[in-house]
Amino acid sequence: MTQVWCSRQRDGLRWCVVWGWLLLSSVTALSGPAAPGQRVMRDETAGRPFPTRELGIRQSFSPDAPWPADLAAADERAMAREFGVTWLHRGRREGVTFVLYRCPNQGRAMGLARLIGGEALGDTVLTVAAGDDTEKRAAVRSFLRDKLTAWQATLPPEETDPRPVVLRKLPTQALRPDTEHYVVGALGLGRATWLPAPALLTPPGSAFAWADYTPAAPFDHFLVAEYPTPQDATAALEAARPLASTTCLVARRGNFIVIADGIRDLLRAQAAVERVEYDYVVRWLGEPPPRFGTPARTPQQDIRNVGQLLISIASFVVLAGFGMVLLGAVAGGAFFYWRRQRAGDGFIAADTMLRLDLHESRTLPDAGRASVKRLTD
Repeated sequence: MTQVWCSRQRDGLRWCVVWGWLLLSSVTALSGPAAPGQRVMRDETAGRPFPTRELGIRQSFSPDAPWPADLAAADERAMAREFGVTWLHRGRREGVTFVLYRCPNQGRAMGLARLIGGEALGDTVLTVAAGDDTEKRAAVRSFLRDKLTAWQATLPPEETDPRPVVLRKLPTQALRPDTEHYVVGALGLGRATWLPAPALLTPPGSAFAWADYTPAAPFDHFLVAEYPTPQDATAALEAARPLASTTCLVARRGNFIVIADGIRDLLRAQAAVERVEYDYVVRWLGEPPPRFGTPARTPQQDIRNVGQLLISIASFVVLAGFGMVLLGAVAGGAFFYWRRQRAGDGFIAADTMLRLDLHESRTLPDAGRASVKRLTD
């Protein structure tokens, strides 16, 4: 008997350990962070996943993963890396291969599309592989454009102009169509063939924009470079001073370095350079302190927070009261059931209650031995 009891105890303890381990594993998987090697990454914007299945995408590559050599040309891949492409997708539809570059913002998508010959759709650059079937390629491009446009319509609208600041600072008069360029590094800046290679510094965080102009303008080329700090702008100005000549004007406007090349009219060119204004803003280098990192609260947000707090308190009170009533009913019922089972079928006295069992099968005790007088005597 003792061995059977010990065996049952060991089996029960073993099952308790197993169920406890399963519960701990499930809680850790739901609440704890996943390991770096097991983390599932996906492409999304504003919490909305990118429609890879609807577009017919077969392969997706994160910026940390190696990109296949047959994905795109080497210079195109290097340019995408420089623009900080977050995801790269490759798919095939109706026998036509296409590649989608997902950029951090719409401005970078515009600049990358111009350099690699793609089409910018929001923060995505679309490129379709070359082929002989022009109609099929056009159909695939139209299908992808419609799908991407429909998906982007579900995203929250952007409050600012998607065009980068340096692009907006270029003069618009006598500008040649489709000659605006926007780059963020040395590879992209190398596309400005009229500019000597080591003319400008390219520290991280810098941006460059240039365009070509018609003979009606006082210059042939106009470039605006933006640097993240005044120290970078000062170093860039010193590096660009050798460019200054009778046909090239170099000036600093705040954190901007402005270059006008191929000057035909010095006074008009100088006036165009002076019209470039730097919008002074205060920027933190790195992560801002918590006091300045959180936006200021509004009265509407305070009212909403107080309402949510009151609702939470009321819900807790109601649930706590319901739980106490339920627990009391269960505990009280169990107690009285235990009392009844313990007393059996005899006399039961619970507070002021009295129950007499007058069944015929019951016999009364002997009167001679009883200490009190019976009602039947």
